[in-house]
Amino acid sequence: LDANMAREQHVKAGDTLRLSAVIKGVPFPKVSWKKEDHEVSPKADIEVTGVGSKLEIRNTVHEDGGVYSLTVENPAGSKTVSVKVVVLDVKLIEGLVVKAGTTVRLPAIMRGVPVPTAKWVTDDAEIKSEGRHKIETDDYSTVLTIKDCIRKDTGEYLLTVSNAAGSKTVALHLTVLDVPGPPTGPINILEVTPEHMVISWRHPKDDGGSPIINYIVEKRQSKKETWGVVSSGTSHTKIKIPRLQKGCEYIFRVRAENKIGIGAPLDSEPTVAKYTFDPPSPPGKPTVYDITENAATVAWTLPISDGGTPITGYILERREASGKWIRVNKTPILDMKYRVTGLFEGNTYEFRVLAENMVGLSKPSPSSDPIKASRPITPPGPPINPKLKDKTRETADLVWTKPLKDGGSPILGYIVECQKTGTTQWNRINKDELIRQCAFRVPGLIEGNEYKFRIKAVNIVGEGEPRELAETVLAKDILSPPEIRKTFVYLKWRRPDYDGGSPNLSYHVERKLKDSDEWERVHKGSIKETHYMVDKSDRKTWATVTAELKKTSFNIVNLVPGNEYFFRVTAVNEYGPGVPSDIPKPILASDPLSKYTFMHFLSFSFIFIPLLSIKIFHF
Repeated sequence: LDANMAREQHVKAGDTLRLSAVIKGVPFPKVSWKKEDHEVSPKADIEVTGVGSKLEIRNTVHEDGGVYSLTVENPAGSKTVSVKVVVLDVKLIEGLVVKAGTTVRLPAIMRGVPVPTAKWVTDDAEIKSEGRHKIETDDYSTVLTIKDCIRKDTGEYLLTVSNAAGSKTVALHLTVLDVPGPPTGPINILEVTPEHMVISWRHPKDDGGSPIINYIVEKRQSKKETWGVVSSGTSHTKIKIPRLQKGCEYIFRVRAENKIGIGAPLDSEPTVAKYTFDPPSPPGKPTVYDITENAATVAWTLPISDGGTPITGYILERREASGKWIRVNKTPILDMKYRVTGLFEGNTYEFRVLAENMVGLSKPSPSSDPIKASRPITPPGPPINPKLKDKTRETADLVWTKPLKDGGSPILGYIVECQKTGTTQWNRINKDELIRQCAFRVPGLIEGNEYKFRIKAVNIVGEGEPRELAETVLAKDILSPPEIRKTFVYLKWRRPDYDGGSPNLSYHVERKLKDSDEWERVHKGSIKETHYMVDKSDRKTWATVTAELKKTSFNIVNLVPGNEYFFRVTAVNEYGPGVPSDIPKPILASDPLSKYTFMHFLSFSFIFIPLLSIKIFHF
């Protein structure tokens, strides 16, 4: 229930009385009006809507006065509001206005048989003849005298005269004018700087009965007693106070003025003329990039705190190693990066940044990492002339020459990538580390597949452009023809694909002359690890050339020029030697006359080993 009714309502006889209230509730409450706990007069019009209720009585008479109450009720509870209605029997006397300190006499003439009695009332309380109030009443008149009027005497005064025949009431409004009261506090300090402050206040609760026409604003330093006028001609409740001294503490006071005079002051709390916020925190550690022999770009991040006021710019400083810090920019930098020029090639520099707001500068940021003014470093150029040096069915040996341009930084190594023919994806071969030399054996090829290879150089900046081999590489063995010179022959073969179930192979190398049936070993002894025996023959017997080979090649010396030789190779593992493999035609120990390459298989008594190829070279 939101009653829109005053505590007491006056209405002249003959006028319409209107009482209303806003009502809320779920469900909507039941509404009832009462007068002095009885039903209201039948001439009262009562209206109830979905938002409230209204009571109207037209052509009011003295008997319509009294206490009216409105009660609302629903299952959640009930609430009642009341209002006192006074019906004035005569026209309201025009208001009386006096200055504070004066004496007021309110006389009234009354007639009646029997002689009526008089009662003076204000603020719902009967006035007694005591103190500053004096009431003089006889059979024909009554006078209320108020000495030394004050602002509190302002109000409505009711005179009721009554006898056995009835009663009548008359009202008079008395206004006592005085200087205004103090402005309503506190004085709010809206803005503080070292040079000025902005303050505000509210209008006085008591304007003295006359509109406020002006405010007088004064100031003084806390350590002084003398007040200085800031403004004496403003009707606003907010003002800027200029020309303050930085760091000094000030007190302000405000007084209101009306046509009667100037009222009491309202004082502020002491306030120091300074910024109420702080300098910003330091910016983040600068990073330096795009370095040349005489310039570099410095970038940084925002401070964590701006100190309570926007950052107005940044100051950038530089220094050489162990030198003094020197400011770089003349005016504040508005961005968070700056191109520093005027560096000397070969010198080492550090940089730091300070943020600035209205209060001042922040502390310096952490120093950047040292940089050397030098020509810009770029990725290296492509390697030169990459080519295939050798290959097998599983590997490819690549070689190349370092790039002509290293980008201004030493080459750290190389990356080899391969692409299987028919695909578009390049795969890095050396995934774990860079290749330090200009050569690399590519493992893991699949026999019969074709591959493309490319090589990239790497320096401190990163990878350079790749250089691709001119041709694709087919993964297969390279077979070399046999060659022989007068006194020695170089044999080469491949390890068998099948080791008979034992990886510990060895080989015997033997030789024999063309017309001989006897082979002789080229070397003697055997080893537990994989090895070969090589024999030679120049007649009918074989002679062992070597029996302790771990490699698949052997250089046979001490041949007799003009003799023709056969050669054979025996693979050996821990179970014993296999069946020898020999060449079908003899080789003449002389200048190169013929070349021969063959494929053969060896069978052992315990194992079966395919010997892929034997290669014979002459020098």
